[in-house]
Amino acid sequence: MKRIIVALFSTLFLVGLPTALNAADAQVQEKPTLRKMIAQMIMVSFNGSDPKTAKEAVSEAKYQRFGGVMLLGKNISDKKNLKALTSAFKEAQKGIFIAIDEEGGQITRFKDKSGFETFISAQKVAKTLDLAAAGELYAKMAQQLKDVGVNVNFAPVADVLNPKSTIIGSRGGAFSTDIDEVSLYASEFMKASQARGVIAAMKHFPGHGNVEADSHTAKVVIEKFDYTELKPYFDAVRKNEAKMIMVGHIYLMQRDSELPASLSPAIIDGLLRGELKFDGVVISDDMLMGGLKDFTLQERVINFINAGGDVMLFSDYKIDGRRTAELVTQLVVDAVGAKQIPKERIEESYERIIKLKEGLK
Repeated sequence: MKRIIVALFSTLFLVGLPTALNAADAQVQEKPTLRKMIAQMIMVSFNGSDPKTAKEAVSEAKYQRFGGVMLLGKNISDKKNLKALTSAFKEAQKGIFIAIDEEGGQITRFKDKSGFETFISAQKVAKTLDLAAAGELYAKMAQQLKDVGVNVNFAPVADVLNPKSTIIGSRGGAFSTDIDEVSLYASEFMKASQARGVIAAMKHFPGHGNVEADSHTAKVVIEKFDYTELKPYFDAVRKNEAKMIMVGHIYLMQRDSELPASLSPAIIDGLLRGELKFDGVVISDDMLMGGLKDFTLQERVINFINAGGDVMLFSDYKIDGRRTAELVTQLVVDAVGAKQIPKERIEESYERIIKLKEGLK
């Protein structure tokens, strides 16, 4: 009898063993390569306004050359084509970030586009609508984005309003001169967006509102930063509303006189993650902006990652005739090989990105 039991156990064990081994093999196969992890850290713009004209980018998405795309005005003709375009990207790559700048007011990709509703600026929202009405307006904005397949919005602007600012204040891009009001309206924006499956990327950390220069074209320096400008970020992190934060190319001299916020460990790892306790995804402003002109592409990429950044945003699909995603991936692979970037830093960002993508509806 004992021999029968032993034989039966052995048979069951051997039958079950291939299944267990197959499961283990599958887990090993599913572990992403270094290149795949780096690709998730790259978001690019592209050419084309439908699946046919954007086939190169859609194909690159299928082979996981990048983890996100940014929509510009050139990519949008009407709702039907945009929906077909975003659907093609989503079929090509599960969980791909499809992002847009839709702040309202002057900053919209839908101006003069067929079938799209446009919305008033942040400043006008705070002047004319109470919080409940603002939440309703931003719910409409988010629903329109969701309906056409967008899942990331580079908004709200959490900067304080300064009319002298050429980049924020002059266009009414911020809610108010009162930082408490900024925090409250930014909160309504995020709640309305994320309830509809659209990730809201607060910007421009640590604060671009009181800066008169434009980081799109020039180096921007803040000699004396008012730390009350961090309140919208502090509140959003505390209430678990901040899922993604965009860091600007702004020099905060009190913290780091050599590197802009987007490349600074003192700002990203120290201030944002260490002091404000943000554990979500940090995305850069466009890595090709004039605010980073003092740095080579290699320096920008290496510094951003080492500072604690997760997603690098590039407004050009190609740089010097070479695909941006391919170029940046190779830069990072080489930097990891040369021990200029710890592999653990890549793994950390990859895990944050995948965790956020898992929550997309």
